[in-house]
Amino acid sequence: LSTTRVCAYSASAPRKTTTVTQHLPSSPTVLLSLPSTEYLEQEEIYVELLPPEDAKVIITDRAAEQLRKMSSREQDPDAALRVAVESGGCHGYQYKMELAKSRSLDDYHFSHPTIRPSNILVDAVSLTLLNGATIDFATELIGSSFRISENPHSKGSGCGCGVSWEL
Repeated sequence: LSTTRVCAYSASAPRKTTTVTQHLPSSPTVLLSLPSTEYLEQEEIYVELLPPEDAKVIITDRAAEQLRKMSSREQDPDAALRVAVESGGCHGYQYKMELAKSRSLDDYHFSHPTIRPSNILVDAVSLTLLNGATIDFATELIGSSFRISENPHSKGSGCGCGVSWEL
């Protein structure tokens, strides 16, 4: 499933916001499903779930198109990009992105409003630190990757390595 490089990226690293703005969807990202409260209780995952109207991850047109291509190439409409926040790095938090074939019971499931399939999965704990963030796909001379281009929860300039950030 992995022909596209998926990597960690700093939410606060320098970026071209005009480029991202040009690729934002004209309609809001669609929330397809919520985490199972029964599963969270059973697994003793203590997190306050966001109401559906407040849960928001923005998927740019570029990211959605890349997800659609990957899903088509794999012949799997359920293929998704799983985005998580982990503790680590010199500033406390870092992103983890990987390709997933199925949704977990603690995931929020998002999709682009018009380009489909374009599945993004974010676990309930990570969404508390990613809510409102923009997921983009960038192609540069050194490679292509998904990245978090805007995260309203990150502050400061992050670290020099470009993979960690702080609240």
